[in-house]
Amino acid sequence: MKNVVLLHGIFPERFDGVLIADIPLCDPNNEGNWMGWTKKRLQEKGYAVACPVIVDVWNASWQQWKAELDKLTIDEETIFVGLSAGGYALLRYLGESKRKVKKVILVAPGAPGFDREDGVRFPHQDDVYSYDITSQLKSSIQDQVVIFVSNDADFILKAVEVYQNLLDAKVVRLEDRGYFSFLIPEFPELFKEIEES
Repeated sequence: MKNVVLLHGIFPERFDGVLIADIPLCDPNNEGNWMGWTKKRLQEKGYAVACPVIVDVWNASWQQWKAELDKLTIDEETIFVGLSAGGYALLRYLGESKRKVKKVILVAPGAPGFDREDGVRFPHQDDVYSYDITSQLKSSIQDQVVIFVSNDADFILKAVEVYQNLLDAKVVRLEDRGYFSFLIPEFPELFKEIEES
């Protein structure tokens, strides 16, 4: 069976004073955002899709991320999709576990050493980003690495360049998607990229 893992990034603890956990649209399984929309479309096509939720992600250590990924079915036919820090987490997981997957798709990827524009750091940032991604990781990915980036998110271009060089990634530039927040309801380009795998 075709298997896809969609992993969210690190949300701020609160948005306009409301805990992120209390905002339904911030759930990656919610069909109102692009991740939940993609999950539903893939399931309609017969894919097994997991959108794990890293509880209290703003305060989560690497071990919490790893524990959620350890629960999933991951094999050589799995396609990993990670948003921001979720993309880095999937790459780190591959490197540490020595597992192999079919393809990795990074959406506005996070990387060690590239802090947010506003200077805000999450509590376990150094812990989560403590693994060095190297070109050896390519041997864990059968197909390729694809990176989606928006034309209006210049602050992540250095991270994109690092992954492009280390992993021979294909970069897909889209218009006006910012940091691919969950306010975006659909992501047909991602769906198509997965379908073509």
